[in-house]
Amino acid sequence: MTSALDACPGVLVLHPARDGYVARIRLPGGYVSGPRWRALADLAVSFGDGRLDVTARGNVQLRGIRAADAGALAQRAADAGLLPSAAHDRARNVMASPLTGLGGRAPLRQLVRRLDTVLLGDPGLAALPGRFLFSVDDGTGGAGLAACDVGLRRAGDGVEVIVAGRRTGVRVRVAAAVPAAAAAARAAIACGVGTGVTRIAALTGGGESVAAAIGGSLGVPAAGADIRLPLGPAWGDEAVVVGATLGRLTAGQVRLIADLLRPREIVRMGIAGRLVIPLAEPAAAAAIRLAEAGLLVAEDDPLVGVTACSGAACGRAVADVRAVAGPVPGHARTHWAACARQCGCPPDAEAVIAVDGGRFLMPGRDEPEPLATLIGAS
Repeated sequence: MTSALDACPGVLVLHPARDGYVARIRLPGGYVSGPRWRALADLAVSFGDGRLDVTARGNVQLRGIRAADAGALAQRAADAGLLPSAAHDRARNVMASPLTGLGGRAPLRQLVRRLDTVLLGDPGLAALPGRFLFSVDDGTGGAGLAACDVGLRRAGDGVEVIVAGRRTGVRVRVAAAVPAAAAAARAAIACGVGTGVTRIAALTGGGESVAAAIGGSLGVPAAGADIRLPLGPAWGDEAVVVGATLGRLTAGQVRLIADLLRPREIVRMGIAGRLVIPLAEPAAAAAIRLAEAGLLVAEDDPLVGVTACSGAACGRAVADVRAVAGPVPGHARTHWAACARQCGCPPDAEAVIAVDGGRFLMPGRDEPEPLATLIGAS
C-alpha cells in the first residue's frame, strides 16, 4: 500500500483501485528497448487487464492486478530488467527528450543511463519520493523541465543544471552533469523532500537551499510547458510518431510496435500518450499497420487532442470519463478528469473535470455543464 505522503505506486508498492491493484513501472527517460517493450506486454496479459497505461512522465501502469499475484509480478518484472533495485522501485522518475539522436539531434541515451546507474548505486537516493522528477533535455523539449525537481539541459558543449523548474546559473561539463544532479537530489533529501514534502518547489524558499547546495541560486523558469509531438512520419522513413488512444495500449499494439522498431533502437515516450518509434521499415507502410491496430497516426483523427484519466476504475472517480471523452468544440486539447485531482493531465491540455456523473466543468466557465451541451457547444 502507498503512504499518505507518497501515494505513487511502484512494482512492489501497489495502489488499490476499483478494478484491482495498480502497478507503475519506471522507465528512465521514457526509453524502452524492444525486448523490454515485449516484456511489458507479457506482464499486462499475465497479471493485469491486458493493457498498459502510458503515464504523463513516460512510465507505464498495469491495472487490474490481483493481490495474490503481487509477488509473481515483481519477480517477473525483475527478471525482465524492469525492477533493477527493490529499494529504488519508485525513485527512478526520469523524463527525457523523445527526439534525441534523431534528425541530427544530440544523443541522450548514455546520459540517461548514467543517471539511472548513479541513482541505483546510491542507497540514500532510494529515499526520493515517487513524485520526484528528474528531467534530461537535449534542447528540443519534451523532458518536463518546466515541472522538474532536478533537470539537466544540454547547452552546446556543456549542461545547464535546473532546480524546481528554474535556472540556477550552474553549468557543468557533460561528464560532471550526473554528479551535479545527484548532489542536488541529495540536498533535496537533506532539506526534507521525502519526509515533509514530495517536491523541491514545496520546500521553504521554493528550493533555494537546494540550488545553493550546488553553487547556484534560483532564477527564471527554465522552460515553458511541453507541447505534444505532431503525429505521423518524421524525418523521412527514420521514425513515426503515434498516439495511444486516451493514453492506453493493448498488448497487441505494444507487440506490433516492438516488431516495427529498428534493431538496437528504443521506443521513446512523450506527453499525452505520444510514442516515437524509430523504424525498421518504410514509414508509410508502418503507419498503415499502426492505424489498423487502433493507434492514432494522423493529426486529423478526432481524438488527436483528447486524453483521459483512468475514470471509473479509480476509487475517487465520480464519472466514467473514459466512456464519454471526446473533442470539445473550441478547445484543441482536453483532458477528461473524473475528479478534481486531474491526474495525468498533459501540460498542454485544458482539464474537463467531472463534478458528478453527468456534468463537467471547464477552465474559465463558472458552472458545470451537461455532457451534451459541452460536446455540442460551438
